[in-house]
Amino acid sequence: WNEAQNRFQFVDRLLLECLGWEHPIVEVERRDDSGGRADYILGSPAKGVVEAKREAVAFNFPAAPKGAKVRKLQTLVNADTAFRDAVMQVIQYCAMHGAQLAAVCNGPQLVVFQAIIPGHSPLVGECYVFDGFEEMVSQFPLLWNILSPEGVAENRAYRDLSLHRNPRLPQKAST
Repeated sequence: WNEAQNRFQFVDRLLLECLGWEHPIVEVERRDDSGGRADYILGSPAKGVVEAKREAVAFNFPAAPKGAKVRKLQTLVNADTAFRDAVMQVIQYCAMHGAQLAAVCNGPQLVVFQAIIPGHSPLVGECYVFDGFEEMVSQFPLLWNILSPEGVAENRAYRDLSLHRNPRLPQKAST
């Protein structure tokens, strides 16, 4: 699929039919002051941006431990130039529209991350990786929690990813 077909066949259906977004709070092809055009703006005011890519642009991610959903964004960006370009593009759209949540989707691969991390570059943060349709289905509760209108409104992705960035100290062994 080219990008338009990917959006029509998959991303529109994922957002609207599976994750519960509604037409009035999803805007497509919104232009910004820098001349860019975001594929999807989620929420009003903008809470998230989804950048769609054509299906042929497969992201080459390094191997991860089985079941690992949270990955270092910098590792993935360094591994694949097409993914790096998409991430840099969506970060710019998020900055121009004031959205914290970013997602890149080429159909079978979906990566969700925080585009704004106070005091840090978004590239040093973590991200959720859904590498294949099967993972999106098997991990649907997680996908719902981070990308549904309720999850985005509650900023669950940021809260959950910040726990990986700043893990809580365990209790003392003596307790």
